[in-house]
This record gives sequence, C-alpha cells and structure tokens, in this order.
Amino acid sequence: MDSPILLTILILILMAILFLMARINSLKVPSKKKNKIYSKLEDLKIQIEDDDIYARRDAIIKLDNLLSKALQIRYKNDLNCGENLKKANKLFRRDKYQEIWDIHKIRNEIVHKDKEIGYDTAQRAYKVYKMAINKILS
Repeated sequence: MDSPILLTILILILMAILFLMARINSLKVPSKKKNKIYSKLEDLKIQIEDDDIYARRDAIIKLDNLLSKALQIRYKNDLNCGENLKKANKLFRRDKYQEIWDIHKIRNEIVHKDKEIGYDTAQRAYKVYKMAINKILS
C-alpha cells in the first residue's frame, strides 16, 4: 500500500475513535446532578417510613418527581415522566419496567383520585423508585 493511503486510513480511524469517545462522555450523567438526586432519595426514605399517611403520599409524589428528573437528565429533555418512561423500556427487564409503571400509576391515583397509601405499598414503591433511579443514572 502507498504511504499516503495508509496515513489517510490511520487518520480516519483516529478520528472515529475520537468521535466515539466524545459520544460516550456526552452520555454520562454529571456526578453533581447524580449526587443531588441520591441525596434527595435518601431524605425521602425517612419520609416513606413515617406513620403519617399524608407524609407517605407526599413522599411518593416527590419520588416520582425524582424519577422524572433522572429521566430528563438521562435523555436531556424536559418531557414528562410518562413520556420518558416510554423511552426507557430498553433499560429494564420487562418485569422491572412493569413495576415502575405500576408505582407511577399509584402516584397518579394519589394525585388525581386522592388515594391513600399503606405502609407496605409505600415501602415497595420506595424500593422500585430507588432501583429505577439507580439504573437510569448509572
């Protein structure tokens, strides 16, 4: 092979590697944003364990807002939680994805139908939200 052709191929390969590295870095979630969400998530754990039913309801709503924020950070958009959840179906196994939708529906029932949340349901919801947020931000 000619030396100029070999040099051109090498330059093209290096450029492709550079663009690939830039793309990978652009997909990473900034650690400052991650830490802020994780901190709020831990704060809500205390609220979820409260005996007050209204505190648990409020915590579920805030957890859903955190999920929405994590999805917006991941997809770099400002769509609502439901729209971004549709995009996230490839991130989760089918059963986990369905659990996320189920707790999102519980949040909607709290907001729109004034549903009361039991302690066990709140605990399960917290675990699902935490799993989902950790996966989305990883």
